Amino acid sequence: MSGLTIRDFRSKDTEAVDAMVRESWLELAPLIPGWAELAPRLNALTQKADDSEVLVAERGGRLLGAVGYVGAHQAKPDFFAPQWPIVRLLSVTPIGRGRGVGQQLLDACIERARRDGAPTLALHTTPVMKAAQVLYARAGFVVHRTLPDMYGVPYVLMCKDLSEGR
Repeated sequence: MSGLTIRDFRSKDTEAVDAMVRESWLELAPLIPGWAELAPRLNALTQKADDSEVLVAERGGRLLGAVGYVGAHQAKPDFFAPQWPIVRLLSVTPIGRGRGVGQQLLDACIERARRDGAPTLALHTTPVMKAAQVLYARAGFVVHRTLPDMYGVPYVLMCKDLSEGR
């Protein structure tokens, strides 16, 4: 998508990023039985911005996506190995989908993990997020293991081996 800029989150972006994440995830509400429990947690990117790197994608001043990169040994769910950086809450608005926004945000996380010398980059996801599954597989993420259901849907832990080429 030409004219797309990936930049660091700024605190003045908080309200817009939270609204964009909610918009991005809203179509999943009918597919996630625990939506009422999940929905209030969708502001995790901005709430945890001090403990991670949050990136936003914008075009013409409009936010189209955001993602969190959480470095090794930062606070994260205990099913992740402490030494793994993770991708948190990759979100792309409906208008940004299919235009490379998610790919560029994911690539930025991969670049940061390589910058940090990480052997593995991890994330967790659910098969109800079909487009995300395709994106992650295309980027080289593979299912590491099945996780307990969350919010009434199955989840998996996916990892990308970053040791090649070192």
